[in-house]
Amino acid sequence: MDKEKVVLITGGSKRIGANIARYFHKMGFKVILHFNSSMEEAESLKNDFLSKRKDSCITVQADFSDEISINKAIKEIVNSTEALDVLINNASGFFSTPIETATKEQWSSLLDTNATIPLFLVQAFKPMLESSNGCVINISDSEVSSGIPQYSLYCAAKAALESLTKSLAKELAPKIRVNAIAPGIILWPEEDHADKEIREQIINKTILGRIGHPEDIAAAAYLLYKSTYMTGQVLKVDGGRSSL
Repeated sequence: MDKEKVVLITGGSKRIGANIARYFHKMGFKVILHFNSSMEEAESLKNDFLSKRKDSCITVQADFSDEISINKAIKEIVNSTEALDVLINNASGFFSTPIETATKEQWSSLLDTNATIPLFLVQAFKPMLESSNGCVINISDSEVSSGIPQYSLYCAAKAALESLTKSLAKELAPKIRVNAIAPGIILWPEEDHADKEIREQIINKTILGRIGHPEDIAAAAYLLYKSTYMTGQVLKVDGGRSSL
């Protein structure tokens, strides 16, 4: 019998993270779901997984702005599993920072969530990933390379994540592969107030002329797991928006 595969997904209780979790669970993985404040959603998703397959999911809470909380979660994960095959750094900070009002605190928050924490999670789980010839999948943003007005700090943090992806792919090879996915328009931000006309303008900038689905990102993540000759790549899943 094949050994059960294990995936850790940060920010895995809602939105794209939850869809990635569902996809990997369906493919037979044991899922470690990290969440910060979305306990109700995380527990609901875990119960759904456990109803389908015994001992196939655990949840871990961690506030990525709190070093003590992070270290406690890492220890809990290490103690809960002997293996880790896939680390998906999905948790992300996203908010506007107009240059006139941008603060050092905002910069630190966005950099920590989008780049610093993924880096040190890779460091923490490096031995487990090496033993399984595992992979790391970082979630970036397809607009990082072109920039987003009023989101310069967010874009810079995601650019740092993409740079880390390429450097760590070289540093951790051949035992660990490191890739990234750069989604386009998949889900509108929870606090997005753009009117219908603005949304249509954004959609019209994609070659496919529509928004994507969370399952598109989940499938891309699984593709990167299965494609064992891919590393150091940033896979854009954006309906062709970055090609225009």
